[in-house]
Parts: sequence; structure tokens; C-alpha cells
Amino acid sequence: MKRLRFNYETKLTFSGDITDHRFSLRCIPFSDGRQLIAEPLYQILPDGGKIWHSRDSFGNPVICGRMEEPHSVFSFRVSGVAQIMNSYEAVGSAPVFYGFQTPLTKSGEGIFDFYEKHKPKSNDILERALSLSDSLYHYMTYQKGVTKVSTSAEKAFQRGQGVCQDYAHIFLSLLRLNHIRCRYVAGLAFSCGETHAWVEIYDGKSWIGMDPTHNCLIGDQYIKLCHGRDFADCPIERGIYRGNVSSTQEVISCVESI
Repeated sequence: MKRLRFNYETKLTFSGDITDHRFSLRCIPFSDGRQLIAEPLYQILPDGGKIWHSRDSFGNPVICGRMEEPHSVFSFRVSGVAQIMNSYEAVGSAPVFYGFQTPLTKSGEGIFDFYEKHKPKSNDILERALSLSDSLYHYMTYQKGVTKVSTSAEKAFQRGQGVCQDYAHIFLSLLRLNHIRCRYVAGLAFSCGETHAWVEIYDGKSWIGMDPTHNCLIGDQYIKLCHGRDFADCPIERGIYRGNVSSTQEVISCVESI
């Protein structure tokens, strides 16, 4: 068992005041058998808005809110302690929809041809997934600034470059071509200064975390925040507001052993 202290903060600064700001946050890690979260604390600024708690269709805790008063800065922070009970595996079930492609993971000619060339032959689900991860790792190059959150797996694959989100989407596409149920995970990692994305595969009895960006099973330094079929199902922050403004975002995260 390993204990990790985590702190995650996002700050949005707008070029002018906004009003009627409605938002949803998936920033609270939750216990799932692999990780045990001890009552995380969170803070949302500015104060005074209406806040309520819910869960989405994938079981993720969601903080929802509405701030009607004018404000030009919005920030949220969550901190706490996580006990990692198992390095990479959590018992659970996998609904059938985790086997279907989405608009972000749908394979085009490039991914399909790559899959046909590197199709694993093992009967073991984990071995097949590890083989596909290794093939993807040696094809892609990690590069910031060349893709967006809306970039599909096929477009990132054709470029051959991207960040953890792109690796995860391409990996999901390959896994689903191989009839492996899988899901996208957003969270925090010991070596990352922002949020990180990885994938969980279902082996028939458990969810197994895999990090295609680093071509490995996740270790005891990973803390999950939320999961879904792809990024669109589990953004850390999403909101709408009134105001003709631009915005900048700062993200800080820290995960350390205690």
C-alpha cells in the first residue's frame, strides 16, 4: 500500500467580467477498490455561488454550480490523501458500450491499416493490450501544441505526434478493433505537472490501468479523477457563461509520497 498526498488547482482568468456562469467539475478522485480517497477537500472561488453534487452516467462524482454575479477569475482546487491499494487493477464490470467506437476514437484508414499490421495473436486480453501499446509507443512521438482536445484519434495518428490524450484515444481505437472493452481515464500522475490521461482495459473481471504514453501498466503513483468512453465524457472542467471575453488557463498539480 502506498499513500499519496495530492493537490490540484485550475485557474481561469477572463479578459472581462462574466455572469450567469454555470459549470461542472470532475476533479474529485473517488474510491474504486484500487484507490481509497480520504475525504478530499475542495475550494471554489469566487464564493457565493450555488453548488450541488451529483454523479454522471459513468459514476464519476460531479460538482455542479452557478455563479450569477460578475467575476473575471474562476478557480477550483482539490486536495487530500489517496491510499493506493493495488498498483493497476480494480474489480468491476464493463457495460457493453465500452466496446464501441466514438467520434473521437473511430478508426480511419490509417489506424485500421496499422492495426492489421500489428494485430496481436495472443488469446490473453492483457497480452494483446500490451502488444498494441508497444506498437503504438514506437510509432507515435510525444509533442505538445500540435493537437487540440477536439482532435480525433485518426487525425492524431496521421500526424504521428500528440500528447497523452491523443495516445489514449488511438489506443482506445486499437483496443476496440481487437474487441477489448476499454475506457478513457483522466487523472493525476506522480511525474506530471498537469493532468494526465491513460486507459483502462477490462479483462473479464477487473479494470487494468495502462499508460500508452509511457508504454506501461499504471503504477502506484497514479490517481484517477474520472473515466468515460473518451475525453468528451469526462472533462475536468466544463462551463458556459454570459460575456464576450477571452480566457487563459493555469493548471497546477502535485502528487507526492507520504
